[in-house]
Amino acid sequence: MTGGEPLLVGVDVGTTRVKAGLIGLDGRELGPAAVPTVWDRCPTGAEARPDEFVRAVRDVLAMTLAEAPPGEILGVGITSMAETAVLVDSGGRAVGPAVAWYDRRAAGDVADMEAALTREEIDRRTGLGIGPIPTVAMLRWVIRAHPEARRAVKVLSVAEWVVHSLGGAIAAEPSLASRTGALDINGRRWWREVIEWAGLPESLFPRLLAAGADWGRVLGASSALERLEGATLTVAGHDHLAAAIGSGVTGAPQVMDSCGTAEALVRAIPADAVRDPAQGLPEGIATGWHVLPEHYCLLAGLPLGIELTPLLDRLNASHRGGRASLDDEALVSLEGRLADDAAASDAREWLAALQATVTRADASLRGLEELGGPIAEVRISGGWAANPVLRRLKLAAFPNTVYPRVSEAGARGAALLAGQAAGAFGSVDEFPPPPLTDEPGPLSLSNQPNESLLS
Repeated sequence: MTGGEPLLVGVDVGTTRVKAGLIGLDGRELGPAAVPTVWDRCPTGAEARPDEFVRAVRDVLAMTLAEAPPGEILGVGITSMAETAVLVDSGGRAVGPAVAWYDRRAAGDVADMEAALTREEIDRRTGLGIGPIPTVAMLRWVIRAHPEARRAVKVLSVAEWVVHSLGGAIAAEPSLASRTGALDINGRRWWREVIEWAGLPESLFPRLLAAGADWGRVLGASSALERLEGATLTVAGHDHLAAAIGSGVTGAPQVMDSCGTAEALVRAIPADAVRDPAQGLPEGIATGWHVLPEHYCLLAGLPLGIELTPLLDRLNASHRGGRASLDDEALVSLEGRLADDAAASDAREWLAALQATVTRADASLRGLEELGGPIAEVRISGGWAANPVLRRLKLAAFPNTVYPRVSEAGARGAALLAGQAAGAFGSVDEFPPPPLTDEPGPLSLSNQPNESLLS
């Protein structure tokens, strides 16, 4: 399509939604869109058919392009959840299920891993600590339970799988590789001993390729996606880190508070400032590679939507777009003006749950400050960032809270990294900053998108 300004596309494959958006080279967001992420639920959590991720991405891209202004699309960036892995055979086809990052079916394999390699060595090598089941342990379970998965020749993250399906290279992006439990963080190389423990060939793990690098071109686009043909592809890394970039968090004094299915507090630290990837683990802070060149990511992962949404359902409270029907009463309760009746009891329970999440997050912020020095600013985004009660509580607890005026921070960050891959920006330093607000007050429910609270 001729005419118009050059455009960039970003896609964020999240736990609940697959989100996409266009931006101009000035960083303005143009028409974000979203579709649900499809999972098959099971008692231990959930799994997905890998082709469903690709279908959802193609659907949300088609929706985005249908409303797009004229202009050449220079690049497409894909970011995604971590831990969830896709096994690929020699023909480039997915084999076996992609198990959700929060699934617990391989808990026994993690216990075996700790017995064989020791918790101390795992922590020192991977910087992960105890949290979601690392990819390498889940792969051991999948290979054992699904014979067809034994045909796999490579393992990819969801973002890497989608980029490959669009025409890009088979490779591993370091921030996503950092969540596999198979990467030696200090050495930035695959950890042979844990791969051997899992009974996997070392060749299953691809070469490393940075976020914002050129991963290839969109090839064989359908008619609905023909404007993407030939656009430069990049994997934009772990979704929390892409959201940090999209929110303008690119310096060590800043922290990103990404509020979705899980809450992640993310801080970038120059790699030469971190000698031991396990040093933050006593405070619940994992260390891995950032999408910023030569920077580690300090990441505190906490439950948020995955705990709060079931509570709202139990209380029969409606919720969408970051708001809940109990919010107004919870704000009244916060001011000590709530009556003593059944409705007030629900509002107080809701307020107590929100206060507990802020208390946990504040403790993590203190840990990040101990590891990396003073924090000058916390930028907050994600589906739950719109909640007025959380806004009020975080304003009181956090230093200098700022809310980027960004519809989809992960998609925006992915698009900016695609711009770097396509040569529109020379480095992250050239990325246009998002507009900001420090307004802590309630947001109108009618102004919020009709979507799940989970991202």
